[in-house]
Amino acid sequence: MRWNENGGATRSERHRALSYWRKLPCEAFELEMQDEVLSCVAQMASTFDDMQRAIDGDVTAAIDIALKLDTPGVITASVDLTMTVLLRSAFQDADAAMALSTKLLQMPLPSIDRAKLAASWRLHNVYLTWRSRRSASRNRSRRRS
Repeated sequence: MRWNENGGATRSERHRALSYWRKLPCEAFELEMQDEVLSCVAQMASTFDDMQRAIDGDVTAAIDIALKLDTPGVITASVDLTMTVLLRSAFQDADAAMALSTKLLQMPLPSIDRAKLAASWRLHNVYLTWRSRRSASRNRSRRRS
């Protein structure tokens, strides 16, 4: 994994964004912070095809990589990178939000933090699922008219 240095985020912003997945609940991510995460991920590059696909926005690849991640004893740079790529997908994808919630429960974080963070992303999964179904229902209604 390497960084593309011609991006907009500074090194300190990148490092800060890499820790958001383990510090902030879903509801803390206003557009500015989401953009910070997006910028961080956009500056990543990998020689592994599946990781590069995840970096490029392939939600399924991001979920697969995260779910294959063994439960760590400590949070390493590799864990931060993997979970940040998943976080980027979780903003808009219900399956990624659920995967993030599931992985958070396995992380070496204080138990109360782990539970709160996981619950916030589980709730986001419910919201995204509801929004998707509502949109699909509206589209079906329009076609019938």
